[in-house]
Parts: sequence; structure tokens; C-alpha cells
Amino acid sequence: MEVSLRPVSRSNVRAVCGLRLADDQRQLVAPAAYTVAEGHYEPGALLRAIYVDDEPVGVLLVEVESGTPYLVRFMVDAAHQRRGVGRQAVELLVGELGADGWGVLETSFVRVAEGAEGFWRRCGFEDTGRTRDGEPLFVRAL
Repeated sequence: MEVSLRPVSRSNVRAVCGLRLADDQRQLVAPAAYTVAEGHYEPGALLRAIYVDDEPVGVLLVEVESGTPYLVRFMVDAAHQRRGVGRQAVELLVGELGADGWGVLETSFVRVAEGAEGFWRRCGFEDTGRTRDGEPLFVRAL
């Protein structure tokens, strides 16, 4: 299984927009199509499809309007979760941002039981003790 990050393009946008979350995640993460749309209107945004081999299985969006890269959206299709895809995608993103000269990456999430906090901690993110839009703000050095 080879995980890669690729630009969202004319050739893959329909497949990316068709990615689905698990039922219990729908209130926590916006649909992939929203992410694609927002990514095209956010100045300086980094929008990437997450691939396993040659199949798009996720999408992520990073904004830098605050001067610090902020991972706004990160989703892996329900059928591809719990296989290490998300962790590998985070590492690829960290490598890309680090190569571009950034020093940290921030993200936030809706805090719920059995939610994403454990995932982000396993990916090396730490709680800053601050919030962003009412959500706990986590940071990782690049």
C-alpha cells in the first residue's frame, strides 16, 4: 500500500468529492465536496487528495492566512480508515510543509468521546491549551 498526496485536479475531483465519512463522523467533519470548494477560494490554501496506490481515499486542506499553517480539514473515506492511511498522509503533509520552510502545523477538532484526539496525539500533535472557534488547538513541530 503506497500512500501519496496529490493535487485535486480535473481528473480526480469527482472521485474526491464522492468520498464518504462513517455515519458517526458526519457531524464532526464537513463533506469532501465542501473541502474542495473551500480550497479553491482560500488564498494560499494547500488542497491535496490522499491516495492509496492510484485511488483517491481522502482529502485535506491547509490554510495559512494566520501566518501559521492550519490543517482545517482532514478526512479519509470510511472504507479506508484504521489502516494507517491517515497517519501516513499526516507524515507526508509534515514533510511537504517542512520542505517549504514552515516550522509548525496547527489543527483543531470537535472533542467527543471516541473522537479524533487520540489520532492527533499519535501523529505527534500536542494540546496548546488554547482553542480555535471553540475547538481545542493542537500543534506539531515540523
